[in-house]
This record gives sequence, C-alpha cells and structure tokens, in this order.
Amino acid sequence: MKTIHLFRIYHSFLLKKWYLIIYLLFILAALLITLTTIQHVTEDDNHFNIGVVDKDQSSETKLILNSIGKGSNLGKNVSIKAYDDKQAHTLLKKHKLQGYFVFDKGMTKAFYKQGELPISVYTYDQQSMKSVVLSQLTDSVYQRLMRSMGGILAFQDLAPKASHSDSINVMTDLLITGLNRSGAFNLEPIHLYDTGSYYAITGFLATVFIFALSLFTVLKMNQDTVLKARLKMFHFSKERLLIIRALITWFYTMLWSIVGVVWIVFSIPNTFELYNWPTLAIHLSYYVTFLILWLLLIELLTTGLLNSISKVILA
Repeated sequence: MKTIHLFRIYHSFLLKKWYLIIYLLFILAALLITLTTIQHVTEDDNHFNIGVVDKDQSSETKLILNSIGKGSNLGKNVSIKAYDDKQAHTLLKKHKLQGYFVFDKGMTKAFYKQGELPISVYTYDQQSMKSVVLSQLTDSVYQRLMRSMGGILAFQDLAPKASHSDSINVMTDLLITGLNRSGAFNLEPIHLYDTGSYYAITGFLATVFIFALSLFTVLKMNQDTVLKARLKMFHFSKERLLIIRALITWFYTMLWSIVGVVWIVFSIPNTFELYNWPTLAIHLSYYVTFLILWLLLIELLTTGLLNSISKVILA
C-alpha cells in the first residue's frame, strides 16, 4: 500500500504537468520523423542507374547483356539497362544515369585477335563517389568478362571440332558463372552502405535517452512535495523514493521505445525478419534498463554540479 501510494503521488504530479510530457513527446517525435524523412530522401542517392550501349551487336555481346540482366547480381541497389548511344548520353546529362559503358564496335573481333575487350566508360564527373564506384564496377565486370572469355578461348583450343551451338552453350555457362557474385570468379562485391538508416537508428536511441533523462528530471521536480506527504504518514527512505521514480521512468521509457522501434521498422526500407523480434526486444529492454540503472546510481551517489557532469558523461 505504501508503494502504491507513492506511485499515485507521482502520477498525479505527471497529470498536473501533462503539457511538459506533450512538449517532450512532440520534440522527440519531430526528431524521429526528421531522421526517417532524411533517410528516405537520401535513399535514392544510394541507387545506381547504369546504362549499357552495345555498338558491336554481336552474338557474344548479346549474351553478355543477357548474363548481366538488370544488374542485381553485380551489387546491391544496382540497375543496368540497355540504351542506344544518344539515349544514354541524354540521360547522363540529366543525371538520370550515374554513367554508362559502351561495347565498342568490333569488340568481339578485337578479343579473338588481340585478347582485349575495348569497353568505354562515361560518367558526368570524375570526382564523385558514384563515378569512382562506377569505374570500379566496370573494372570488376571487365575482369570477369576477360576470365569468362578466356575460358571460351581455352574451350575452342581444346575442342576445335565442337559445333557452334556447343560453343555458345559453353560461353553462356561461363558468362553466367563469371558474372555471378557468388560464383567461382567472384571479385570484391560492391557495397552501397545505407548510412541514412544508421543515422535514423542512432537518433532513435538518442531519443530514448533524452526521454528517460527528461522524465526522470521532471519527476524530481515533485520530490519535495512527495517527501512532505510521506513524512506525515510513515517512515520512508530517499532510496525508496528514487527507486519509485526509476520504475515509473523505466515504464514510460519502454512505452516510448516500443512506439519508436515500430516506427523505425516500418519507416526504413531495410527488410526486418520476424525471427529477429525476440532479439530486438531483449536488447532494447537491456538498453533501457541499464540506462535507468545508471541514472539511479548517479542520483544516489552524486549531487549538484557533479550530478550534472555525470549525466553529461553518460550521454
């Protein structure tokens, strides 16, 4: 009954100061929405649209384009589409393409005669991160094609009497294997890290800390009143009062954390598998619990300026 009475006193104070809670929730929600909005705005910047121009128009280059497909096997968030030279140049000028590479005319003949693949790369600048990554992507594709085409030459040398159909089948198999990131000819894959999601999640954890610290401080505003009320009825201790404050703060912080994590999961584009929910819930509970425990220890062991410095260090 004594503990329940303390809870009632604190909750009645929160009801009287409801506008403080509304202000706090409004600020934190605005921060969370801003972070997820920025993440969505920057999401398009993490996508590579690459064009391919086939001037050679040989059966080999057509096989290469079919093996590349839409680019999903070359890296995350990479899309590749075939254009003619004029279309690719126009889209590049409008920044709708990050770049395009060209299979120059006579590429196949040059390979069979000289063992080289003349591929030209066009980007709208030479300094941006995307231009550098596009060059790396082209180099990766080039190296894989050279390995695959080298295998084709070896097949022709070892089986000179093979039919044209057999050669095409072997070429197709080698190209599919060579251009597959998980295949035997895999080079370093291209990763486009979604930093916007990291910022959104970090911001969410920051809002949890701000909410807990703010609520813990707001409840302290009523401590003198609570102490006087308790003194009139029965003996109490400062530690018990702090524990009640900590429990109330933990409860409401967990509610905010649940709302925030649901918002994050459904706002960011990264796929969240359902089997991760228990792990996420456990880690979130640990985070909030240890945060409240640290606030409780700081309140018990420090006062005045040292108390404020300790909370700043905790942040």
